[in-house]
Amino acid sequence: MLVIKADGKREPFRVRNIERSLEQVGVDEPVAQTIAKEIQGLNKKTIPSEEIFNSVIGYLMQYNPVWAGKYNLRKAIMQLGPTGYPFEQYVSEILRAYGYETDTNQFIRGSCVKHEIDVVARSPGHHFLIECKYHNTPGARSDLKVALYLWARFLDVKNRLESDREHPREQHGVWLITNTRCTSEAIQYAQCVGMNVTSWGYPKENSLEFMIHSRGLYPINLFPLGSQRWMYGKFAEQGLYLLKDLLRFDARDLSAKTGAPAQDIAFLQEQAKKLCQRN
Repeated sequence: MLVIKADGKREPFRVRNIERSLEQVGVDEPVAQTIAKEIQGLNKKTIPSEEIFNSVIGYLMQYNPVWAGKYNLRKAIMQLGPTGYPFEQYVSEILRAYGYETDTNQFIRGSCVKHEIDVVARSPGHHFLIECKYHNTPGARSDLKVALYLWARFLDVKNRLESDREHPREQHGVWLITNTRCTSEAIQYAQCVGMNVTSWGYPKENSLEFMIHSRGLYPINLFPLGSQRWMYGKFAEQGLYLLKDLLRFDARDLSAKTGAPAQDIAFLQEQAKKLCQRN
């Protein structure tokens, strides 16, 4: 059985790949093996990776919805769009949970021109200009051009701030946060100039998914609810970007505000308690 990837490439289906991806989100080994064998049992000549993913999600929803949510994390973030605005708000919420003060969509004058900054984050003595690079296409990468562009903007703003005698004496930094991976050239350049990078899988102990899992900062749309996905936009209109935010509301009251079914809100609240109870 050949798997057709999102970029059109084909590779042999490997049971162990399915098992490993499931075990990484906490699925018990026997369950992971059972699901992998079920997928293998489809026994098709070719199968799109999207079909495999949807089948796995279907099985996980039957076994344990919490596993399904964790497995769906990367795709859920890709579905925050279609624009980058929801991702910027989500990143801002993540950083606040880590102790930063944040502002989004700020216009800051540099020495040469004015720049729109996705997120400005502050911690004692530190001031970060953050570019949130959002991709909704599997396989997309933030490349060297992104890193070069971001560094040039940062230098323009940094030069102006440091020349302003009334500006607080802070250590200025620049930070690229993206929901996909960065190319090796982009990472190499960032390391060379001192640019912070948080992407999918990098750095290993402080990657985007690590920051999310370690503090239960799951996006509001973590669970694939099929035809009811429209309600996530209604939640965003209420300023709700984290799944755990739902725990602050009564399901019936939030249903009246958003039009989302109370039973679906109650389901999400139940899963949020299980996912975030340690955070």
